[in-house]
Amino acid sequence: MELTFPDRAVVVVAGLPGAGKSTLIRRAVDRDSVSVVDTDDARAHGRGGRGLYLRHYARIAGAVLGGRPAVIHTRGTRAPARRLIRLLAALRGRPAFLVLVDAPRAVAEEGQRERGRTVSQKTMDAEWRRWRRLLVRGVGGERWHGVDVLDRAEAATVSAVAFVPATAAALAVA
Repeated sequence: MELTFPDRAVVVVAGLPGAGKSTLIRRAVDRDSVSVVDTDDARAHGRGGRGLYLRHYARIAGAVLGGRPAVIHTRGTRAPARRLIRLLAALRGRPAFLVLVDAPRAVAEEGQRERGRTVSQKTMDAEWRRWRRLLVRGVGGERWHGVDVLDRAEAATVSAVAFVPATAAALAVA
């Protein structure tokens, strides 16, 4: 499966820790032509620890305010953070899309163990509550250009996240 978006789009890939967001991005996004913001990149370069999330949000702002298509990795469970990304995109005249990678909690926790990085039980409990609430209530009023929910199996079939001229993207949706 290929996910297709307009060429100046901002795509937010959200889900529980361990749901498969980073795996989808690594497999399907051409980093030579797309600005990718993923906390795994910072950790891989030894920039974890204190300030990781502050730097992450600064990188998100830079990617959204830049001119290249952007793919952003986030848990997405906090409405203010989602809304801020969408607002920054709107201020730049860029369409913003939300891709929710939905995995059962046990599967997400197994995904965490497989990658060798787990969140605390307390953090996972809070993330799980917020994630379920998001899926039930939706993102009404946030004005995303599109919201797609993929289960983990569907996310595993995404072979490309493509950015095409806006007219071609409109035709791809039809």
